[in-house]
Amino acid sequence: MKKTVRINISGLIFNIDEDAFNKLQQYLNSITKKFLNTSEGNEIIADVEARIAELFQERIGDRKEVVSLSDVEHIVEIMGKPEDFEEVGEDEEIPNEEPLGKKAARRIYRDPDNRVLGGLASGIAAYFNVDPIIIRVIFVLLTLFYGTSILIYILLWVIIPEAKTRSQKLEMRGQDINLSNIETSIKSEFQQVKTNFDKWQKSGGYHNMRTNVGSILNLFGKVMFIFVKFILIIIGISFFISGIALLGTMTGVFFLNDTFLSPFSWNDVNFSLHDFVSLFTDGFTARVGIISTYLLILIPTLSIIYLGLKFIFRFKTKNKYIGLYAGSLWIVSLLVLIGCAIKISYGMRASEEISQSYQINNPDSDTLYLNLFDSDHTNGWDRKFANFGNVLIDMENDKMAILGQPKLDIQKSETGKTSVQIVKRSNGMNKDEALKLAKNIKYEWQQVDSALYFRRYFNVEGKQIVRVQELDIEIEIPVGKIIYIGKDLDFITSYIENNEEYSEDEMTEHYWIMTEDGLRLLDGYKNDLKVGKLNNLENLDSNKTGQGNKQEIEQMKKELDEM
Repeated sequence: MKKTVRINISGLIFNIDEDAFNKLQQYLNSITKKFLNTSEGNEIIADVEARIAELFQERIGDRKEVVSLSDVEHIVEIMGKPEDFEEVGEDEEIPNEEPLGKKAARRIYRDPDNRVLGGLASGIAAYFNVDPIIIRVIFVLLTLFYGTSILIYILLWVIIPEAKTRSQKLEMRGQDINLSNIETSIKSEFQQVKTNFDKWQKSGGYHNMRTNVGSILNLFGKVMFIFVKFILIIIGISFFISGIALLGTMTGVFFLNDTFLSPFSWNDVNFSLHDFVSLFTDGFTARVGIISTYLLILIPTLSIIYLGLKFIFRFKTKNKYIGLYAGSLWIVSLLVLIGCAIKISYGMRASEEISQSYQINNPDSDTLYLNLFDSDHTNGWDRKFANFGNVLIDMENDKMAILGQPKLDIQKSETGKTSVQIVKRSNGMNKDEALKLAKNIKYEWQQVDSALYFRRYFNVEGKQIVRVQELDIEIEIPVGKIIYIGKDLDFITSYIENNEEYSEDEMTEHYWIMTEDGLRLLDGYKNDLKVGKLNNLENLDSNKTGQGNKQEIEQMKKELDEM
């Protein structure tokens, strides 16, 4: 059984064996005796105690609560004893001694002692052992690439911790965290302050100019060297660059429209994501949905970038709640987005349609001609629009409007009359809204003698909102009626049933006749009739009986000549 002592070192409480306490007290007394009367002694003693507290924390854990004598001896071996180091005078060069214990791993921190903003550039420079000015120049150059360095700088500032303790500052430069280096670091700071003050007093204009010219030339050489090294590093951290590119692309897609990053600027279609989403819902829901979607993608993207940086720089973060906060925000964003989707779906739950029938009279012709208006004979991509299924977002003259593609069908008339029926459909939050939106569908068609002309698109007037608007054109043709399907009419037709099994584009620029079995190509129909009449003629001619048969034969020959 051993007696334990409860001690407070550097603000932390530890339980320590009595013999370990005596050993530790002797060690701290020897350090105090060596450095107390020096100008920087108090700071050295405080930093040594802070480092000992860190090492105690590493040695003990959940299963070990008391510091033992072996722990203290291990720490003394790492830190070194005061008598192991000779006193270094103020004017003497500080020796670069071999490490006494385990060499500290180099880690990245923000350097608060040489900072301009957050100490990020100087911290990275210390990690790579280069001049901080070079890193700052690289950040400035990267701002030319659409402000990429600003996003990188803010992200690194958040996730890279600041070097607050002496141990962290030594670790930032890859130096051993022992008594010798702590003393050297503090003395170097005191010496640097004194040297800078002396240089400031003795500096002159000529000396400053010569020093600046030399610094610029030296800086240029270092920049070129780091630039080549930076290009090589890029190859190894391509996943990090990809994450930054994705971050910039998402920002362009979600919040910018007049930028090469936004796909909505392709093909001269210049409208923002907010404009597009507002076609399906109200403005507030559109904004909330866009922000939720952005966060839903942003948080995993930042996580990938964070893991990449952690792999490259091997830094540690003591904030254990960042992941919890990010995960909670991601779940909230997902729930909000689901709510927005439900609201949009709710706005399309009801459906209504209206129809109107028009009778077509063309007594002077047995043929009905179906054509597009002359202005609608296009190749399909001459207008600036984005296609979302049956609905087109028209951007002509920089004004956004909703268009739609009608669907034309040709069927056999059961009444023996030629007619055109226009059917308009729309969805809405309720029946009344759906009916109102269906009435807002405007479509133009026209009869000129025996020809019908149709527009390629229908317009949605009034409130510009997408609610699955549709327009069907149903043409009913009586049996025996001939129709001509004009050029490019396949733009507004889907498959029209016909006995020849022609596709819609193959049916254009041909004459068709309506039969009991559906549409037949007129040339094939005439050939079948001619063959049938010839067979009947042969049968009648072979009988040669009666005057009536002779008259019928003459009539049939006349009809064959006309065919």
